[in-house]
Amino acid sequence: MHRILNILVFLIILSAYQSTETIGNPTAEETLRLDQNANIFMYKDTIYNAGVPWVDELDLTKDIEITEITHKGYRGEDFKNGTANKLKVGTKIYLVKERKDILIAETDKGDIRFYQLVEG
Repeated sequence: MHRILNILVFLIILSAYQSTETIGNPTAEETLRLDQNANIFMYKDTIYNAGVPWVDELDLTKDIEITEITHKGYRGEDFKNGTANKLKVGTKIYLVKERKDILIAETDKGDIRFYQLVEG
């Protein structure tokens, strides 16, 4: 009985340790592993993802240009700031006036909204 109690206490301590571990923002590698067809780019060390239905429904106003796509990447581990997997190099990226967690890419086929992927 004492041995079972010790094992139970050990498992509780172990699970508590794992739950306090800091995870951090999703990486390009993690995002593409979960969805191979994800449309993403990296800006200021953060991944932005297109195709979020509720983001596409928002009434947003495009603001100033803040960056542009400078690299094309297909593997998550190759991503750095300015890298996109589906946007063309040279695509301009804009802030929106209403929110800080959404950016707009201006493309030949129209604007695409990207949502910032952050933990928590």
